[in-house]
Amino acid sequence: MSDDSADLRAHLDALSAPRPTRAWRRRTLELLADPAARDAVLRRVRWYATKEPDLVGGRPFSDPSLRAEPGARGRVWAAALLGDPGVVPLLDVIVRRAAGVTREFEPSAKLAGGAVNALGEFADPRALDVLRGLSRDVRYPGLGRQIAAAIEAAAARRGITPAQLVERGVPAHGLGRDGSLARDIGAYQAVLVIEDPLTVRLTFTGADGRPLRTVPGALKVPFAAEIKELKSLVKQVRATLAAERTRVEALMAVERAWPFAAWCRHYRDHPVTGVVARGLIWEFEGPDGIWHAATPGEGGVLVTVDGRALPVPSDDARVRLWHPARAFPGAVRAWRGFVTGNRMTQSFKQAFRETYRASPAAGPGRGIDGALRRVFAEGEWRVGHHDDIRFERKVAGRWREVRPADVPPLVFSEGTREVDLFLRVTSISEEEPFGEPSASAEIRGDALRRILPGTRIAGRCSVDGRFLAVRGELRTYKIHLGSGGVLMEPGGTRLSVEPSRRPGQKGLFLPFEDERLTQILGTAFLLAADHKITNAAVLRQIRRGA
Repeated sequence: MSDDSADLRAHLDALSAPRPTRAWRRRTLELLADPAARDAVLRRVRWYATKEPDLVGGRPFSDPSLRAEPGARGRVWAAALLGDPGVVPLLDVIVRRAAGVTREFEPSAKLAGGAVNALGEFADPRALDVLRGLSRDVRYPGLGRQIAAAIEAAAARRGITPAQLVERGVPAHGLGRDGSLARDIGAYQAVLVIEDPLTVRLTFTGADGRPLRTVPGALKVPFAAEIKELKSLVKQVRATLAAERTRVEALMAVERAWPFAAWCRHYRDHPVTGVVARGLIWEFEGPDGIWHAATPGEGGVLVTVDGRALPVPSDDARVRLWHPARAFPGAVRAWRGFVTGNRMTQSFKQAFRETYRASPAAGPGRGIDGALRRVFAEGEWRVGHHDDIRFERKVAGRWREVRPADVPPLVFSEGTREVDLFLRVTSISEEEPFGEPSASAEIRGDALRRILPGTRIAGRCSVDGRFLAVRGELRTYKIHLGSGGVLMEPGGTRLSVEPSRRPGQKGLFLPFEDERLTQILGTAFLLAADHKITNAAVLRQIRRGA
């Protein structure tokens, strides 16, 4: 069977449905029994993934090659039926190209959908990881539904839920339980390690014991293939870590619980997910049915907020994510103190998370005024917009509006938080630069009260309502906790200063990642030493009216 075989070509061209029939699959495998036919299919699929785009006039989306290719969907399915793991990354690229993510080729919904469905057929965990990445990056709703359906189909074949399939299929990438991997390359030891929920590092250590963050010159040529493989692995680990941060944070909106043994296996002890999970607060159900909050410590010890060791739960005891909306205010304050006191950088806001509660008297559409439409898909809820936030729940296949007071507390808090955060980054809802702070600004104020005492500018700063007050040598400044805007005293005149991307002090601990908080801290460090500012435009503003 050759590349030009009429039988093979006609058979592949005949696939017109997103998923082939059993008869089509059976005939495909018969045709692919010929090694020449297998090689022909794999060669063409590889071409789809590696072809250099011919952009017409340099315009994006202008190469028609994939859209015009006859039998493309049949070929990706044929390649998938071969079960070769090397096909998975090729299908990933093909979906991204055909869906317009790479902005190279004319979009082909037929090819993108076929490749997505083919990925769903793979038993290899890497295929599931690819589908998760695609669900994050692909913007077309129709294809997004196909990706979700592919994950659901893969879960159904295993008799588990899609959520269970995803958490059980997170790739370990060959890392040990501590999130690291070591390889000897030449005279060096290369170490890949997940340092924290936000950082993946690759270092090379030679005979002198000094780790290098760049590839040693002695390895670049003789070990080029090994170095390329390691760099590719770093990229894969970073992608999985980012996906896990997003996935685990989404669980904050879901009333989900795990048996303790399953939680240990898929969360605490997983080489990638464990780096995220061990920096979070969890709740463990005791024999009396009472939930006890703790965070995983060294040696698997569960540490409570007052530093005690929680008794090890039984294997079938339930575990769930701790959420501040379920906790008393005193417990929330205590956990914030624990996180900052132990320098725990959480992979997302948990202890310092914004929370929202529905008014018991609120009727339909009266939860929070002035919100834009924002879909909140977790738990079969969605949020609509008619000048208010409206919650709807799917009942018997139809969406029905419910009162905010009847929405589960976690769903209401997380849905409203999504709307609030969305509004804060849109010009449509631009708040006054120095107006009343949002919930996020109040969280920043609390974080700053805990962070600043350990900095060199502690004596020059104080949180005053919606501002961080900073006493410089030349003037006193007020940095708004919501917008990051700066006012100068006396007079309350505005200071235009370039926002800082760095917190201002090397090694400064932040309990969570927040671009505005980093900006505020960087500005505070700058203004606390205003007599050292060299920017002439900023100095002119400061000295005017001082």
